[in-house]
Amino acid sequence: MMMLVKYSGNIGNGSWDLVQCEYVLPAELRPPVEVNGMVCVSNGQTARTLIVNPNGTIRCANMGAAGSNQGCVGSLCYPIP
Repeated sequence: MMMLVKYSGNIGNGSWDLVQCEYVLPAELRPPVEVNGMVCVSNGQTARTLIVNPNGTIRCANMGAAGSNQGCVGSLCYPIP
């Protein structure tokens, strides 16, 4: 079985701003290790990453530089052990 996590939205324009999903994944859908993937930003200026942690938290974060509050979309997929 595979788990797909999708994100669409925007976050603050600070270099290291992030948003955390209010929903926490149930134990049976959590990855055994942290998984992450790059997120596409509409203006192409700032790298962002989508992260799912073994504790079930999901977050999307700016990755330094100038930051951007432009909308973004991304997804990642991982196997459920």
